[in-house]
Amino acid sequence: MLDKITIGARIRTIREDIFHETRQLFAERCGLSENHLGKVERGELLVSMKTLDKICSNAGVTTDYILYGKCDNKHSNIRMTIDNFLDRSSSKELKIYFKFISTIKSFISQER
Repeated sequence: MLDKITIGARIRTIREDIFHETRQLFAERCGLSENHLGKVERGELLVSMKTLDKICSNAGVTTDYILYGKCDNKHSNIRMTIDNFLDRSSSKELKIYFKFISTIKSFISQER
């Protein structure tokens, strides 16, 4: 059985700990009203499939994580968030990100 309070707490954790956003900013990110997001986070409403899809798509998390707390590994939320940003990037932005990450990776390798 789905626990709407636990689900809401997971969504709040994603908002606060991963994105460090206010409820208003996170709601805008996900295409939701701040009021609706607040009700979901507080467990007053069980998240609908439409809302769940918006949150997962825009926060880079899986439905399994939000609904059941299932996570592939400790870094999967970070990886999903990065993947989400990359999926929404233009070709030009992707090239810039690649150069940036390559430079950082090279620098870290030299430090070891």
